[in-house]
Amino acid sequence: MSKRTPIFQLFCSWVGIVNHFYYPRRYYINRESIPADGNSIIMVGNHQNCMMDPVNVELALSDRKSYSLTRGDLFRKKNLLSNFLFWIGLLPVNRIENEGFGNKSNAKEANRATFTVAAKRISQGNTLIVFPEAMHQNKRWLGYFSLGYLHIAFQTAELMKFEKEVYIVPFAHHYGNYFYPLHDFVLRFGTPIALSTYYEQYKTKPRTTMRQVNDIVESQIRELMLNISDLDHYTSIDALREGPVGKDFAIKLGLNPRFLTEKQLADKQLVEKLAHSENKKVLDKLQAIETEIYQNGMNDDIVAKEPGFGLFLLNFMALLSILPLFINAFMVTWPVILAPRVMDNKVINGEGDEMFRSTWNVGITTLITLPLFWILPTIILCFFWWKIAILFFLLYPLCILIVLLYCKLFRHTRMIWNFVTGKDSKRLADERNNCIKNLNLYN
Repeated sequence: MSKRTPIFQLFCSWVGIVNHFYYPRRYYINRESIPADGNSIIMVGNHQNCMMDPVNVELALSDRKSYSLTRGDLFRKKNLLSNFLFWIGLLPVNRIENEGFGNKSNAKEANRATFTVAAKRISQGNTLIVFPEAMHQNKRWLGYFSLGYLHIAFQTAELMKFEKEVYIVPFAHHYGNYFYPLHDFVLRFGTPIALSTYYEQYKTKPRTTMRQVNDIVESQIRELMLNISDLDHYTSIDALREGPVGKDFAIKLGLNPRFLTEKQLADKQLVEKLAHSENKKVLDKLQAIETEIYQNGMNDDIVAKEPGFGLFLLNFMALLSILPLFINAFMVTWPVILAPRVMDNKVINGEGDEMFRSTWNVGITTLITLPLFWILPTIILCFFWWKIAILFFLLYPLCILIVLLYCKLFRHTRMIWNFVTGKDSKRLADERNNCIKNLNLYN
């Protein structure tokens, strides 16, 4: 098994501190069911938020250093980045067909080598994190599973001559928001699956056995996550569960929508209700309405409340009154705030993968901007004015929080302005309300 070295533990603690800004409340459900470090474990989950997915699992597994499979193109060149990725436990795998065993000979051999390394490390009592969908999704749904992780699992069992246990532990992420900080995060762990039950069957029917186990794993993950499988109506369903309808539905179930763990449970039931055939025609109409709402720079919550000019004026005055505080906080923290957006210019221009946004934010903030503009100045100040150093150290995170909250209020105020000045706002609100009245959610 691979224990965390003091340096790696310090690094994880630092990542956890930065991650706390992005996800102030992190919930780990059923974490106690994970077999202890020293067992051979493959953790299998849904993939929805790029590099944040393995990071959040690693932070949850605080008693061990785990390994994870990631995109092989990051390792094409031997440089500082690839060495760093190896150090934090990432192993390269190429995304090709047939469970990682494609027709491209180079990729095929590279994957076989990675799978062999992974199996060897698991057989030594380590934990491997795998996302069988390979590509991350851009919505809350579960994609097709490759069986590559089960090739690794049973290869591990073969290395141990089928004499020791290999566990598959399903898990599922749930993010309050993929793109902006100050939202909550839930990580649910399922029931460990002991592969020894399938050893004898695998020896004679390997493919059948892997499919059978995969069905069990997929079933658990679907149960753990919020899976909106109706992609034709995804926009309308997601808007309903995020907006007032979802909050009211949770309250009527006796669940508190302010806690993401309870809101997720309510959302799962709401999605099931919306899937009933009598709601399909309503969702067809609502899909077009919600798309138009987003195109007009608003969200479901704003349109439902139908704010007037008075509310906009109140928000505008609040922005104006705290503008000096924001400017002073921004002057200190602008490198931390702006650097990820500058680096992610493809997303800003609408050309890149928006799901990398939080990865850029947390990654650049963790590795570059906070060490340079918070930790380093604090250390330098300690040599001259230790009291000022302490004050700077304490106030810098507060300044970041002020900037983030101001930006959040600004986005909210801008949506109110879009509703107040939009020529179609009233029509959209009326059409939305009529659709919701025709939904059958409580029978």
